[in-house]
Amino acid sequence: MKIDKKGMQILGILDWDARIPISGIAKKTRLNKDVVRYRISNLERDNVLEGYYTIVNTSKLGYLTFRIYFDFINLNKQIEAKIINYLDNKFNAGQIFSIDGEYQLGVICWEKSVYELHKKLVNFKKIFGNFINKEEMAIFVSLDHYPKKFLNNTQKEVISLKEEEKIKIKDEDVEILKELSKNARISSVDLSVKLKIPQTTIIYKIKQLRKDGIILGYRAKINTEKLGYQNYYLSLYTNNTKEVTEIMDYAKYNLNCIYSGQVIPEANIEIETEFQSKPELLELIDKLKERFKSIKKIKYWSTLKYYKLNYYPF
Repeated sequence: MKIDKKGMQILGILDWDARIPISGIAKKTRLNKDVVRYRISNLERDNVLEGYYTIVNTSKLGYLTFRIYFDFINLNKQIEAKIINYLDNKFNAGQIFSIDGEYQLGVICWEKSVYELHKKLVNFKKIFGNFINKEEMAIFVSLDHYPKKFLNNTQKEVISLKEEEKIKIKDEDVEILKELSKNARISSVDLSVKLKIPQTTIIYKIKQLRKDGIILGYRAKINTEKLGYQNYYLSLYTNNTKEVTEIMDYAKYNLNCIYSGQVIPEANIEIETEFQSKPELLELIDKLKERFKSIKKIKYWSTLKYYKLNYYPF
């Protein structure tokens, strides 16, 4: 899908600040507010903009971040739909996505402990165990978000999720986070009406959640496939702790890397990328192996479809 320079600029702005008002986008793009509104509406209509989400620091709320990959056998569309629905409703799943490669389905979820996740997996396997060929699980130690630099995005910041001191939040804060996680662009007026909380209180609480590091940012869910990009996950295996840091820094400044994280117990680093072609991905893999000699293995697979994206699915 062809999008002009101003359209890409709007996407780049929303990618890193989905809650910015129309007036703010108009000022940055030097477009009329009505034009900005019209362009965003068209991008939403064409499913280039699929929604807006809030990045919540779940670690501060006492949650661990898990990633699970599943490979299934004898799976049909009906069973697949039931599995996705079960994961969505029974796990604290923030991301559910289908993949092409060694595994078929990926899940990122948040639980208070390994024991909680284990209980949920046991129940899951009681129902769907006959369809599971194998699985692979990792725990994220840290996770860094990068702006999509190919959208003419000049942002140099990184949003980092890592272990931090726990904070107890109030019920009203929980309700605000639930709504913002579903739609980061919802206005304070609409939030006030929906939650029956005064608008001034809503504004104050959102500012406080930002100040306390519970809310780390607001991003747009951009369908980059419509822009000619394919999403790929990479798992890197290395025992060199010094090079782990260097690889993370390398990912931070790479044009096509949008996330990187340190994980345990098997792979050491996971990187999410977006490329216009598979040869470009393979070129990055070659560069990583050439530059970082400690890398023993790199596995990769492409993302086919996101079924869910929500950083506060509780």
